[in-house]
Amino acid sequence: MVKKHAIIFKASGDEGNSDRDPYAGALSALDVDCEVVQVLNFDFLNLDELEKRLENPQSYSGIIFSSPRVVEAVGKCLKDAPAWANLFAFAVGEKTATEVEHLGLKPSGSETGIGSALAEHILKCTISKPLLLPCGNLATNTIADTLREGGLEVDQLVVYQTVSNPELEEKIRNVIEKFPTLDYLLYFSPSGVKATIPLLREMGVDLSSVKFGAIGRTTEAALAEHGGAAFVAEKPTPQHFADALAREAEEQETQV
Repeated sequence: MVKKHAIIFKASGDEGNSDRDPYAGALSALDVDCEVVQVLNFDFLNLDELEKRLENPQSYSGIIFSSPRVVEAVGKCLKDAPAWANLFAFAVGEKTATEVEHLGLKPSGSETGIGSALAEHILKCTISKPLLLPCGNLATNTIADTLREGGLEVDQLVVYQTVSNPELEEKIRNVIEKFPTLDYLLYFSPSGVKATIPLLREMGVDLSSVKFGAIGRTTEAALAEHGGAAFVAEKPTPQHFADALAREAEEQETQV
């Protein structure tokens, strides 16, 4: 089997080392050589406001953790975790849930995998007070809108902003120079797509022969907006991503 080469575009702190990245590890079993490129950096915002809210657990039915970054922000401000222990701690995806557990809270709904499905899960729960929804500046309003339409009150607060990695172009050039071929571009967020696709075109990278992979439907939609058709992981886990790539590779082989 001919070895394939992929760039994994991830955010700051998301296992940016290719040797430790679980997605790179899962893909290596398919003979895909991966390099992780850090696309985005994060700056925390409004942590004083978040801390005030976390000091009043009696005002809420729980917290919605939409990403590991949200968990990190809450971790910086949460002084009394036991006070929240009996409240809901909804989490999008298994990785976010694992981080929530590190806070001493019990995550719920992580098996849903995506925000829209988590919102439907939440609507089936008994919620009597507002839900705290810390989020990033680029977050979609899918969860908040769905819950409000379902009659729930949501206290939404932006706690981090997303900025592009100033060394992004240099890092991409280094990887492309290293790889004899570029077969896959793998994405984990819409903001990662927006930061790299225009840049790759400006750099003169031929994207016509590259296959795109997306961690979920929102990222897939962002790729479609930039003219890229992507295979999509059924759930945001390394194995599901590898399975999706394997299916894509099989389809390509049958078309040859």
